[in-house]
Amino acid sequence: MIDDIFRATFHFEDPSGASSTSCYFQQTADNSSTNRDTIELARALEDELDGLIIAVLASTFWFTAVEVRKVYEFAEPFWLESSTPQAGLVVGEGLPSNCCAVMTLNQTTFGAKSNARMFWPGVPESKTNAGTLDATFQSTEWAALRNRMLLPFNSISDTGVYSLGMISQKVLNAAPPLKDWPGAFAFITSANVNPILGIQRRRTTRVVGAVA
Repeated sequence: MIDDIFRATFHFEDPSGASSTSCYFQQTADNSSTNRDTIELARALEDELDGLIIAVLASTFWFTAVEVRKVYEFAEPFWLESSTPQAGLVVGEGLPSNCCAVMTLNQTTFGAKSNARMFWPGVPESKTNAGTLDATFQSTEWAALRNRMLLPFNSISDTGVYSLGMISQKVLNAAPPLKDWPGAFAFITSANVNPILGIQRRRTTRVVGAVA
């Protein structure tokens, strides 16, 4: 339904274990059928982004699945859209999975301090220099992934439309135990991939498919 909110998690594997990164989407146009939103969003993300994701991924990492869970409003089964693991296209070793490319998601609903960040594992060592991303790599392959994520995602076999956003944890948890999901959501208006790599604690898990 319109205004429903979803958390999408992108899962990866490498020889040391599994890792992931997450973001949020809000539905902006209804599906014609019911209880298919998690399925439709997961399939749209996998269909539109898989090629762009593996283009920034080291060949020692694999993109394995997209998991979508509805966090607001009516309950719906989560969906894990998985296929044959796809190895990264950048030949060579990847940095440890807790050493990530950082995509900053900007919004105008809250203050700039509330802007979200996605920590993407699988950074190719050959595309870095002293802790920074190669400028050409950043402005080509990474820019392509960033630009596509900013556009709405349409259902593959239905009429739903979903747009990228973020959640303000401060607003969400302002009056516990209640959670104000609609008040905490903001649409993303722009994004940038930081040249400086980031370290994300507990980025690696030992359970394939688990959310880090």
